[in-house]
Amino acid sequence: MVFFPSGACNLDAAAKSLTGYGLTIARQGDVLTAGRPGSPQFRIQLASEPHVALEAAEIGENTPYAATMRKCSERFEVSIDDLYAALDEINTLMDVQGALQDASEGILFLPWNGNLSEPWQGSK
Repeated sequence: MVFFPSGACNLDAAAKSLTGYGLTIARQGDVLTAGRPGSPQFRIQLASEPHVALEAAEIGENTPYAATMRKCSERFEVSIDDLYAALDEINTLMDVQGALQDASEGILFLPWNGNLSEPWQGSK
């Protein structure tokens, strides 16, 4: 998940950033699918329901990102069919994460290990 303040990004900006990373994009309604030939495909949705802000504050609590996470009310949710396959071919996953952070200037949260990370230096 990539958390960011309301209105900071949308699916169109995410698609443009993903394409800039050399990923192939397909859009079906409110879902983007991103990947490369022979790599896992990642489904990306934008969530802005009220629970997103609550979860952002909770996830950020007692971390260096607490103040920033309290300002976040939207997030990109990245769905992965096979986490182990995605981790085995980590480059595409890292590019998806980086592209979404670049587009939104958001905070990345990895639910499988609880890590939070800010955008890379030099993004937007």
